Amino acid sequence: MTAMLEVADLRQEFSLNPGLLERISLKGGRLRLEDRVVKAVNGVSFAIQKGEVLALVGESGCGKSTLAKSVSRIYQPTAGTIRLDGADIATLPQDALLPHRSKMQMIFQDPFASLNPRQKVRDIVAEPLRAQGSLPPREVAERVATLLAKVGLNAEHAGRYPHQFSGGQRQRIGIARALSVNPGLIIADEPVSALDVSVQAQILNLMMDLRDEFALAYLFISHDLSVVHHIADRIGVMYLGFMVEIAPRDTLFHTPRHPYTRALLSAAPSIDPARAKAEIPLTGEVPSALSLPEGCCFRTRCPLAFDRCKSERPAMREIGGGQSVACHLTDEPQRDPA
Repeated sequence: MTAMLEVADLRQEFSLNPGLLERISLKGGRLRLEDRVVKAVNGVSFAIQKGEVLALVGESGCGKSTLAKSVSRIYQPTAGTIRLDGADIATLPQDALLPHRSKMQMIFQDPFASLNPRQKVRDIVAEPLRAQGSLPPREVAERVATLLAKVGLNAEHAGRYPHQFSGGQRQRIGIARALSVNPGLIIADEPVSALDVSVQAQILNLMMDLRDEFALAYLFISHDLSVVHHIADRIGVMYLGFMVEIAPRDTLFHTPRHPYTRALLSAAPSIDPARAKAEIPLTGEVPSALSLPEGCCFRTRCPLAFDRCKSERPAMREIGGGQSVACHLTDEPQRDPA
């Protein structure tokens, strides 16, 4: 398979730019100036093949959405490469990104906030086409009508405003807008979390149907493991801006290897007693992205941490079957949490 997206050692940092007095600290008996930097994404690497769905999961604040906005170049990455259909877009200036944006579009979490309330639906869906300048006006109108039908909306909906629709319908408009320029990759950032459960299923099924019809690849971000299990081919697990495990869906659900992945899966509710797992308790709080712990990022909460975890940050390495893990326990005899 051909990679639609290849991300290598991606880093995203944000300077808080504090005032002079806030930067002053006393260390070793001397006054020093320190810059406060949030390290939101820390050396993440992955690839998405054409037609594949890669889901990202993890606790709130783990860097999933920041990673998505960096990959889509809403944010300028601090370091790393982003190869979109073979072209590195990580360092391109904004005016040089336009030809590449037609290959990658985004569906946002809040369908109401992501739609212009002053534009009618026909203009919202047509806006990417007009920005690309690839079609004459008559063909733009025809394309809009076709896309609305594809996502389950009627022709008369084109003349309405976003506030006249339900949440599920608004997300369908967002999907139609994302499809307008025939992208090969869609980044979906929590696209169903703001919707009712019954509507979630409709939107997920729509996305899967569109994937099959247009050979779309998805970078799908969610905190809902049941949603991820339904839609993903592979799953990446993030913690504190690091990718700690990535594996095929069934492999990750049945044989997770990172302690954080095990804890995450054990905490997921299930109505099937046969699938319920004993919860693995995690103590303490997630460390601050302003001051990452030495060694393994998860060691301060890990029930299996040992001395090596304090001094050496584990590298992501493949352990077979398409599963990669960043954990020293893969070099040690397998242990189970107490």
